[in-house]
Amino acid sequence: MAEIFTDYINKTILTLPDKFIDVKTGESHIVSQKMQEQIEYHTNNNTLIHLLLSALNSYLHPKLMHGGNEEILFELSEIKKMMQQGYTQKNNFQVSNPTNHRHHAPIDLEMSDIKDVLEAFGG
Repeated sequence: MAEIFTDYINKTILTLPDKFIDVKTGESHIVSQKMQEQIEYHTNNNTLIHLLLSALNSYLHPKLMHGGNEEILFELSEIKKMMQQGYTQKNNFQVSNPTNHRHHAPIDLEMSDIKDVLEAFGG
């Protein structure tokens, strides 16, 4: 059964159903206990509109993961270099520190390079 939450100060009313439809995927989800607790908390603190607008902002402007694709491409580039160098003995092997390379020019990898690296490792 749906519950009604009202923030009288900011004139915000929310009817919380048992289920909701994810507008990105069209899938139906049950309203979790944590979601309900947050709605109750913000209703009691007169910040319900801020919760809703924050959620909408996160939905419309998702933040990228730190490193994200750049870090993955860097690692693939390093693997490609190791594959091109072939086998090296342990005492000659130099470990490069990724933090030293992150501020250099962007990594230029072709999609075929990425596929080659993934195929080499069974992916």
